[in-house]
Amino acid sequence: MSHRGPYFPLLQVDVDHGYYADGRCRGLRFVPAGSTAERLRRADALVRADGGSLRIDGPAEAVEHLRADAEDAALSWCVFATDDDFACGTEDAADRPRELLWVEPGRSDDDPSVVLDASPRAIDAPECQPLLTQRDRRLPPFALLHLPLAHLPAQGPSRDPAAWPVRHRWPLAPRATVWKYCLLGDWTEPALAVVDLAGETDFTAPALERLDDGTPMLAIRSRGRVPLAQRSPRRFQLRSRIEAGAGNDKVLIRRLPTAAAQLLAREMIDGQPAIVSEIHVHR
Repeated sequence: MSHRGPYFPLLQVDVDHGYYADGRCRGLRFVPAGSTAERLRRADALVRADGGSLRIDGPAEAVEHLRADAEDAALSWCVFATDDDFACGTEDAADRPRELLWVEPGRSDDDPSVVLDASPRAIDAPECQPLLTQRDRRLPPFALLHLPLAHLPAQGPSRDPAAWPVRHRWPLAPRATVWKYCLLGDWTEPALAVVDLAGETDFTAPALERLDDGTPMLAIRSRGRVPLAQRSPRRFQLRSRIEAGAGNDKVLIRRLPTAAAQLLAREMIDGQPAIVSEIHVHR
């Protein structure tokens, strides 16, 4: 079907991510699922994606064509992650590979920028089955993005251009881990301690441990989980506390390195499984 007349911005999805320095996600690939690609073609709509956003442009009548073209009147995409840091740097509620994230608009009808909800859904759930190919079931996407069209404005973009594009925001949180500083070498100073200059994170006392190859080290762990970040604002220092409360600590490392997304390990801490970011500090 070919349409005449100007194209309008109809729909936009922006993916926010707290891990990345500018707050925008990286490396997402949006693949039309089910009948979405064919329906967009028939409506003469254009799709643009840049790894962190998805946008649909089309003629004024495209939305009505899309609404009338399927029983569920929704558009769907399989969302695949291609950035190396994404899987490690993203907080993920899905039980992989048995589940993925099902992403759809929230319940607010009066918010012009609708926040999308993401919840775990089984790969074989009835709503997922028609949207996944056999290859998708073997190598599941990170998420299924499902956008019903019923909530779009009644007036089309040619009559009410201020209401378009309809914007959706999908917020992704950075993974939070236990940060484990592994001090390698000769650390003879007394009362070693990692100190958070912002006073937000406490750390354990040093414990003598060994790497997998038997190399001895001192391990200092955060008592809570700390979010990962591409450029972390955390300012942790290594100090020698000469006398508790005296205020004359000796600063050994003014700013310790921060955790990298891909250096993750699993440990049992206080009887509970935990994801740990190991940070090696050599002397």
